[in-house]
Amino acid sequence: MSALPVHARLVQARLTRSPVPDGGDAHVTAQGPHDSLGLTLTRFSVADEPPTSDPLLDEHLAICLDGEDAGWASVADVLLHNGRRPPECFSGLVVCTMQPAGRCTITVRDEPDAAFTTEAADAAWFASFVHAWLVTGHRAGALASMRITVRRAPPAAP
Repeated sequence: MSALPVHARLVQARLTRSPVPDGGDAHVTAQGPHDSLGLTLTRFSVADEPPTSDPLLDEHLAICLDGEDAGWASVADVLLHNGRRPPECFSGLVVCTMQPAGRCTITVRDEPDAAFTTEAADAAWFASFVHAWLVTGHRAGALASMRITVRRAPPAAP
């Protein structure tokens, strides 16, 4: 396997108890007529030991591939890449493909008809939210009728 890419992150998702972000790197909500979910998402370097104090809803490995380095795709749960198709070795659930003009298409392995388009700036958070949504027993297609909102935490002061 090749060297660790710069963008390999362990992502933890916890249920959000308030309408404003309560820590973490981003707060993502999905609201629809029949269901809603709010999550706080926090990214960690794969070399760090993440805290274990709060109960997790989901924990997954998100990999952003740069160039043709496909080796890490085989262990990713969420894959972000610039290619036309994900590498054949990818067996995770969610793929985010960067498109021209700062857009991304997010697809789900087991639901080929479920595809979402978002801004590149929100793509990693949106894709991680979709993964957490799926592992909690929801179908990706249900998100099509929902409004997804991504609020990133302000950067830490130097």
